[in-house]
Amino acid sequence: MRLSLTVLLAALWMSCTTTPAAPPAPPPPPPPPALSAEAAAVFARAEAPGPGAALVVNLDTFEALGLAGKGFTLHQLASVATGAMAHLAAEEGPEAQIFARGAVVAALLREWAKWPNVRRIAFLVPSDRFLTDGPGVIPQVAVGALAVDEGSTDNAQLLSGLIALMRAVTEDMTREGAEVRVSLRGQDLCVESAEVGLPLCVRPRRGLILFGSPTALSSFEALPPVTAPATVAGEAPLLVGLRVDLGAKGRGRMAFTGRDSIRMALNLEGVAPKDVGMIDAVVKKALSDYDAHQAEVRQRLTAGLAEVQRALAQDPAAPASLKEASTSLTAERVVDEKGYWAQARQSLQLSSTQDSFFLALTIPEGAVKDVSEMSTGGTTVAMVGIMAAIAIPNFVKFQARAKQAEAKANLKAAFTAQRVYLYEKDRWGRTFEEIGFEPEPGRRYTYCLGRQCLPCDKEGCKVAPAPSPCQGLTSVGKGPQEGFSICAYGNLDSDDTWDVWVIDQTGELENPSNDTE
Repeated sequence: MRLSLTVLLAALWMSCTTTPAAPPAPPPPPPPPALSAEAAAVFARAEAPGPGAALVVNLDTFEALGLAGKGFTLHQLASVATGAMAHLAAEEGPEAQIFARGAVVAALLREWAKWPNVRRIAFLVPSDRFLTDGPGVIPQVAVGALAVDEGSTDNAQLLSGLIALMRAVTEDMTREGAEVRVSLRGQDLCVESAEVGLPLCVRPRRGLILFGSPTALSSFEALPPVTAPATVAGEAPLLVGLRVDLGAKGRGRMAFTGRDSIRMALNLEGVAPKDVGMIDAVVKKALSDYDAHQAEVRQRLTAGLAEVQRALAQDPAAPASLKEASTSLTAERVVDEKGYWAQARQSLQLSSTQDSFFLALTIPEGAVKDVSEMSTGGTTVAMVGIMAAIAIPNFVKFQARAKQAEAKANLKAAFTAQRVYLYEKDRWGRTFEEIGFEPEPGRRYTYCLGRQCLPCDKEGCKVAPAPSPCQGLTSVGKGPQEGFSICAYGNLDSDDTWDVWVIDQTGELENPSNDTE
């Protein structure tokens, strides 16, 4: 009996003093299946450097990190697209109607939310033609891509929904009574209308759905394959990536990557020194203003905290635990409980050279984990919101800069016409008719030579009231030695600033007033 009692006491003692074995950690979720060969090739091109532009969203990574399910992420992306399109629809000109339709389509996709098995999304403009032809050429060359699970029966629902939306938008954009039909062009399912002119097609592939015009789709699939960017061991996976190649104007890439923490990096290369200087100055001023504001807030919070601590210390009825809590509180923790904002600010990296600019910021692991555990998708919303806040205004600015190509091309053509006229007549021409300069219709700019001006004629364009923005900037000399100057002006973004360009006998273009800055 004594032996049994001794054994029992010993067992109880061992059970109380021995740390129980931790339960085994749950196995990591299996990695998503590999993309089909066709989908992998498309997304390799989207992520690899090259002409044009590309946007990639990796829904597999969002879900694997626990940030948000694919359905929630797609809903938020559709919301951002809706806001972006609605913002662009506020601009004047015929493109506004297209963007308005785009906002409606994005909102319908957000409300419908029947996006089964979509794993990655890409939007590609695999051409630099928009640099010379303007953004109006984008519908002719752009391609959209959805990577989906191979063999899923739900993909048929996605296809039918896309076709229905394309048909509805095409019908809405045509005049009353216009015939809109769905036709099969080889492997493409297309929505066609004589009034719209450009068929909109869906092209299914293994584990992939492409959409765009037939010409854009065929040109895209005829491109030679590219090698996917090499994966470095331990490198964080991509969540969202945006790249733009503006040829001689430079290249840009913005990427959100993460495994535990999430890093946003913006990298510009080959940019004009003046643009680098401007971007660098704007960012540094914004950081300086932010730091000064935070310092002022901390100073006020410190004073307020001291007053509360003093009042509590002198209050005999205040609970001791409350007094203790007040003494451990700091001004920083009042607004940044876990120090996430401070960590993000300290992580910021900023550098620039004569033709490059780099900016990186890290959302701390704790912030990502908190959001993941709450399962609200807040980090996803914040990341997409940051991207939209950066991308939307800059896309509008890029649109305006692309429109400047018209003025540059026409002024150079007018310069050439003047030089030819000089060789024939030994004097400068005083009117556009004399030199044989006749710009194409659909002009956003008004062109002035001497006292003559050719007004813009594109729908929604503006002609300035007197005095003209070109007043004093255009002239014709009496002799070849006195030279000439031809001026062009236009309003690119519906504000009060005119975009003005001038070319003279040297052939050098000047931009005394820039409407894109």
